[in-house]
Amino acid sequence: MCWVLNDEELDDFLSKPGALDVLFLSDTNDRLRVSTLTEVYSSFDGQSGSISWNVAKDDVLEISSIGMAISLAGTQMDTEEVVAGNVTNIRVGSAWFEGRDAKPEHVDPFHLLALQAASDPLGTYPPFGFDPSIFSGMDWTITADEISLQQIATATNDTVNVILELVGESPSLVGIQMYNVNDGGSFRLDIDKGNDVTIDVKQGLERLPTSITFPSEPYLLQDATEWTTVVPPGFILETNPSDLQIHGFHTEGDSLITAASTVISEAPANITDDRGHWWSLDWNDADLDQLVSAGDRITLRTDAEGTIGAGIWDIWADGWSGTAFN
Repeated sequence: MCWVLNDEELDDFLSKPGALDVLFLSDTNDRLRVSTLTEVYSSFDGQSGSISWNVAKDDVLEISSIGMAISLAGTQMDTEEVVAGNVTNIRVGSAWFEGRDAKPEHVDPFHLLALQAASDPLGTYPPFGFDPSIFSGMDWTITADEISLQQIATATNDTVNVILELVGESPSLVGIQMYNVNDGGSFRLDIDKGNDVTIDVKQGLERLPTSITFPSEPYLLQDATEWTTVVPPGFILETNPSDLQIHGFHTEGDSLITAASTVISEAPANITDDRGHWWSLDWNDADLDQLVSAGDRITLRTDAEGTIGAGIWDIWADGWSGTAFN
């Protein structure tokens, strides 16, 4: 195949397995970065928004990065997580923090996101897979630059304008842009491979508490109140159970104070507070790895009444869990 494609060769290229599948690209490339930007516009109320993802991995150095920014329907979020062994960098907005991983292992971030998306179909995850049939029947205009070995293919139908960027003597897809003719929305995907992929790891940052928290509303049982949290699938920042201290709160005057506390490693535990109420802690270590990790269930129950609550204090980070994201 000549490196300059014609319409038929481009259609054949796009129809090959994995041509538009990021998981296939991840399986066949040690170093990979994929970024996407989805912009939406509502003609009904004039509102606009965007969701961007920036996901990268370096299997040689065993480093991965997942960044996501969203501005949509009043929701604003901008986060990034870089994992390198037991060193974790977490960005919230423009502020960077140090996380930790008690069971360091290199996990492919593209397959991790696919796992999380499968377990949470209604969640917001990157559109990393394409059905090539969306480009079927398009009439392409292809231009090429011999020096850079870059090709730009453009096409338009009744609903979308498409721009594809390919590079190399054996062409590979490195960019997709699509513009919706009807509503002004757009989508862009960019791909970097090999030495073009670098991931920075920072040292000496402020420590970030774990994101594992109890729900704000407890279960009201017949003779007790219960808070239960389950560590979600895909959670890879495993934590030593001795690092997390469970607190049960009750009111004293105008203040909410600790009535009972114990670390998760002491579970199962049953504590009687100064008022004679019991507080019981259970920890189901789902995979028996002796770490707080994906699938684990943590439950705090009490027969205390009135204004009560539950929280998780992260001893390692010297802060309440989840506070950086509230």
